[in-house]
Amino acid sequence: MIRFCANVGFLFTELPFRERFAAARAAGFDAVEFAWPHVAHDDLREAIAAARVRVAQMNMDAGDLAAGERGWASHPDAVGRWRDAFQVALDLAGELDCPRINVLAGNGLPGFGHEDMVRCLLDNLRWALPHAARHRVVLLLEVLNATDTPAYLFNDTASATALLTHVDHPALRLQFDTYHVASGGEQPAARFRELAPLVGHVQVADFPGRHEPGTGTTDFDAFFAALAETGYGGAVGLEYVPSTDTRSSLGWLQRTQRR
Repeated sequence: MIRFCANVGFLFTELPFRERFAAARAAGFDAVEFAWPHVAHDDLREAIAAARVRVAQMNMDAGDLAAGERGWASHPDAVGRWRDAFQVALDLAGELDCPRINVLAGNGLPGFGHEDMVRCLLDNLRWALPHAARHRVVLLLEVLNATDTPAYLFNDTASATALLTHVDHPALRLQFDTYHVASGGEQPAARFRELAPLVGHVQVADFPGRHEPGTGTTDFDAFFAALAETGYGGAVGLEYVPSTDTRSSLGWLQRTQRR
């Protein structure tokens, strides 16, 4: 049975951030995910505990996402800053009993070649992975599509999986997002079957539009069948922009769960 979790950065945005956890619980979710929370961590812990939800995945701090920032894990001039931010994220993940941290690779920088930035990312990951493993946390590397984020370091699954294979560490896995995969011209179901052993977390949104499943062209029946056939046992995060309000957008989920 697929275990869905609500991304409270995309869903329930009709409400203040700290109220979205209770709203997710009321809608039937027992788990949530989110980008780095720019709220007081004491308030965050209280809201999560009061809502009785688990945290399936969280991003580490990646800067101002609305302004186009996508982290600095690959930035040679920000190694100390990144490692400090990672330690803060790892501490918070421990407090929230969160098993997965998404590490955005970063955008390209003027004056630095792609290979230099990948080398910096590798150095940071090799430093971070033993810390993550000791805390039983898996780090996730995400692909972002070239249309929405052309400057991002990894715009296709092939380049990201090549890095994962090169590092070859059980605490580093791929975050597989159907919207970004489909935006890159790949079929999510077929590509997931190929990459399943490397996947540590799944997120769904339809393409085009990044709305709820059923609003675009992605075959989600085939995709969910691929999850079942490959034995994927992790959470599936709903990281989509509702085409209406959040509650109305969940009709597809109710139909999927009844099957």
